[in-house]
Amino acid sequence: MSPRSPLLAGIDIGTTHIKALISDTDGTVLARAVRRTPAAPGHRHPADGVLTAALDALAECADAAGGPPDAIGVTGMAEAGVPLDRDGRPLGALRAWSDPEPAPYARSLGERLGADALHRATGILPTLKAPLAKWCALAALETRTAARMHAWAGAADLLVHALTGRLGTDGTFAQRTMAWDPHHKRWIAELLAEAHLEPRHMPPVHAPGDPVGTVTPAVAARHRLRAGTPVVVAGHDHLVGAWAAGAHTAGQVADSMGTAEAVLTVSATPPDRGAAAGEGMAWGRHADGEHFIVLAGMRGSGALVEWFCDRFLTGVRGSDRYAGFERLARSLPATPTGLLLTPYPGGRSAPRPDPNATFDLRGLGLDHGPAELARAVLEGTAHHARWMADVQATVCGAAPESVTLLGGSTRLRVWTELKAAVCPWPTRVCAEPEAPALGAAQWAGAALGLDPAAATAPSDPVVPTPTTADAHRAFHHDRFLAAVGSTAPP
Repeated sequence: MSPRSPLLAGIDIGTTHIKALISDTDGTVLARAVRRTPAAPGHRHPADGVLTAALDALAECADAAGGPPDAIGVTGMAEAGVPLDRDGRPLGALRAWSDPEPAPYARSLGERLGADALHRATGILPTLKAPLAKWCALAALETRTAARMHAWAGAADLLVHALTGRLGTDGTFAQRTMAWDPHHKRWIAELLAEAHLEPRHMPPVHAPGDPVGTVTPAVAARHRLRAGTPVVVAGHDHLVGAWAAGAHTAGQVADSMGTAEAVLTVSATPPDRGAAAGEGMAWGRHADGEHFIVLAGMRGSGALVEWFCDRFLTGVRGSDRYAGFERLARSLPATPTGLLLTPYPGGRSAPRPDPNATFDLRGLGLDHGPAELARAVLEGTAHHARWMADVQATVCGAAPESVTLLGGSTRLRVWTELKAAVCPWPTRVCAEPEAPALGAAQWAGAALGLDPAAATAPSDPVVPTPTTADAHRAFHHDRFLAAVGSTAPP
C-alpha cells in the first residue's frame, strides 16, 4: 500500500470569522469549518475565546478529513495582537486592528519622526492600525501592563504559541508593525524605543515556511492532533490569500474583495517608496519573503453593497440579500449607467489620500431607480480598484500582466463581470472562497519540503464583450478620473 498524501491545515483568524480547512498537496480542500471570531467591548477579542474557536474549527476539520493534519499554517488579521507576560500568558484581550485609542500616538509619531521617513524605512504610514502606535498607547496609558509585557504576539502568533509553546512570527506580519525594516529584514531598535521596547520584546521572525515549532503532546491529546506536527506562521492574510490565488510573480495583481477591498501588485524589485508614500500605499515583501508588493485599501467596497441592501432590500436576510442585489444590478444593460459614484464614505486612503473625499453620486435623474443605484455602487468601486492598480503599476515601474479577483464579494458575478470590463488586463476569479486559509495550508506544506507555489487555487477567466469593455474604459478615462482629480496613466 502506497503512503497517503500529506494533509495540510490552514487557519485564517479574521476580524469576523475564523476559517479552517484541510487540503491535500494538490490544493484540493477536503474539509472546512467556520467559527465566529469572539468580540468584546472596546475593540477587543478575548484571547481564550479566539484560541478555543480556532482549535475547535481545526479539530472539526481533522474529524471530517479522516485524520489529523501533517502540517499546520496560520494566517489572519495583521495588526491585532496582545502583550504576553514572562510565562507566555496574554495580558488581557487581543487589541483589534480597528481600536481608535492609538490614533493620537500615531499622529505624534508622524509629526515627530516624519510620516514619509517612517514609510520609507518600514513601508507603513503612521495610522491607528500600526502596532507601534498601540505599544506607545500601552506605555502611556497602561503602565502596569506595559511593565509586565515580556513579548508581543499577533493573532496568528498567539495561536501558534498555543499549539507549540513557542513564539514566532513571519516577516509579512512584522512589516505591518511599523517597527520592521522589510528591505534588510530586521527590527528597528530606534522605533521600538519610542514605546520603551527593545527587539527582545518582539517575536522571532521566521523565514517563509520555517516552522515556529511542533504541536506539543498535551495540545495533541486535547484537540485530536498529532504531537510533533510542524506549525508555521504563514503571514499576512491579504498576501497569503493572493499567493493561493496565483499572484506569485512580478506584474501579477490580486484584488481581495470583501467588506473592505485591498489591491496589491507583485514586483521583483523595491517599488518607488516616495511615490508609494505619496499615494497612501504600503510596500513590503510578499509571502515568499523575496518579491516585493505594493498594497492599497478601500474601505467602502462591500460595505456599500451592505448599505444599499439595508436601505432598499429591507426585510431580506442572509444570502437572499445578495441574490436580490444581483437581480437588480443585472436587470440593466451591461454598458455604463452614466451615473458617477465616488465610493468614499469617510474619506479616501489611496490613491491621493484625501480625508475629505466623499460618497457622492452625480447624474441621478427622475428616471433612475434602485437598479441604477445598485449598479452605480458596483461601477464606482470597480473604477476605484482599477485606479489603485494603475497607480501601483506606476509605483512598481511595470504594467500589470493580469488581475485575480478573490474574496467573499466575488459571489456577485455581475460585479466581477463589471471589473473585467473596466480593467484592460486579463481578469480571473479565484474559485476558492477561503484563499487565505488555503494559502496558509500551502505554506505549512513548505515545512514538509513541499513547494508552496506548486498548487494554485482554481480560477475562472472573465471576458467582457469588446463593446462593453470599450464603453466602461472610456467612462473610466473620460469621467471617473476627472471626477477624482487624476489623469490617465501613460
